[in-house]
Amino acid sequence: MKKSLISGTLCALFVFISLSLEAQTIDRKVLTWEQRNVNIGAVLEERGEVEAEFFGVNLNQDTIWITDVYAECGCTAVSFSRDTLFQDKIGSLKVKFNPDHRGGAFAKQIIVRTNQDIYGDTLILEGINIPVPDNIQLAYKHRIGDLGFRLSAINMGEVFTNEPKLKHVEVYNFGNDTLKLKSEQKDLPEHLYVALEPESILPGQRGLLLLSYDGDKKADLGYFEENVSLQLQNENEIEMKLTAVVYEFFQPVPKSMEKVVPRLGLSEIDIDLRDVAANRKVSRDIVITNMGEEMLQIRKIATNCDCVEVLLGADEIGPGQKTELRFTFDTKGRKGIDHKHITIFSNDPIYPVRTVVVKSTIK
Repeated sequence: MKKSLISGTLCALFVFISLSLEAQTIDRKVLTWEQRNVNIGAVLEERGEVEAEFFGVNLNQDTIWITDVYAECGCTAVSFSRDTLFQDKIGSLKVKFNPDHRGGAFAKQIIVRTNQDIYGDTLILEGINIPVPDNIQLAYKHRIGDLGFRLSAINMGEVFTNEPKLKHVEVYNFGNDTLKLKSEQKDLPEHLYVALEPESILPGQRGLLLLSYDGDKKADLGYFEENVSLQLQNENEIEMKLTAVVYEFFQPVPKSMEKVVPRLGLSEIDIDLRDVAANRKVSRDIVITNMGEEMLQIRKIATNCDCVEVLLGADEIGPGQKTELRFTFDTKGRKGIDHKHITIFSNDPIYPVRTVVVKSTIK
């Protein structure tokens, strides 16, 4: 009898807790934030605090006000309004980030609790902290005129066609004059945009060179090395080397569409030519198949060496159809173990870039 009574009591208690938790989940009322993630970009330590603002609107019928805010670390200070937010009213939360000597990318969490939400909403303040280097001369040892750079070339990394890629590059003015870019950069390609932050860099001061690379305007795919010339107001020029890899952007494909969309199939992706005599040409065919139900388009074929030539049978392949890709490898002037890459860009949204590796030993 006692066991039965205890079991019944525990069961009732469990049901009560479950219903209470479910009620709390259902009754949870939160602010709708304009942005949950705010990126403040690159932050130079010597400029001091940087402020960002989050805006939230109350879309609930009940009034809401912020009760508590918890910042992840002491480097972020938060101020907010306790004023009551009626329905459709907007409140703000200001966050100040204080840069320190620890550099690198950061993502600081801010937990916001209200009278209607005891669990708290999570906001993210992110950016790149750039501390002052201990040795300016060593830190910016690559000089282009009076400007000092950390590296001899600027690597934009992967750039996709759906949105421009922004890069912050540290620069230091070692000259005696203030550096400022001309408002119009006549020699700059259409896919590049460049600005200085601040617009004028005083002698003995740091700044940021902002580079925006638009993959869509580039209108090409693959790896690129470009020489970029920037004009300064003092009539001097800055010649920089820039690298980037441009990829076409595709939306994620639902599982139900994986067999419908264009799908590129290759007869071989790892080809071993084995022993090849020096100073001769070797050819091989690769079969490309469209395993999807929509038209497959070959956007581009690139190789990592001028010694490899490619010939494509057709750049549009219907569903279930095939074409051949013939490559010819010229071993002239080469000896020993050799690896070459053939990269195929297509409109296959799942694997838009495929690479064929060609191995050989040249004797």
